[in-house]
Amino acid sequence: MRLDAAPLTGCAPSHVEDGLVHRSARPGSLAYSVAGDPVFADLGLAIRSQRAGDLVLTRPLFLLHDWLDLWHSLPGEEWNYG
Repeated sequence: MRLDAAPLTGCAPSHVEDGLVHRSARPGSLAYSVAGDPVFADLGLAIRSQRAGDLVLTRPLFLLHDWLDLWHSLPGEEWNYG
């Protein structure tokens, strides 16, 4: 999965976060979940990290406006994933 030419899945979390910071439309729209995942409210996107053996890779999580408070909106299974 890509946003423009930038990959969102299977990358180092810091690489994806750095790329999205420059695409975010509003200053201050970047927030972090209690798990430390970057949440881009203006893009409706959170970048979750997932272990893959000894690696940590990204997977995008697309959000509805009401879900921007990830901790309270997502089911417990999402926090225990991976």
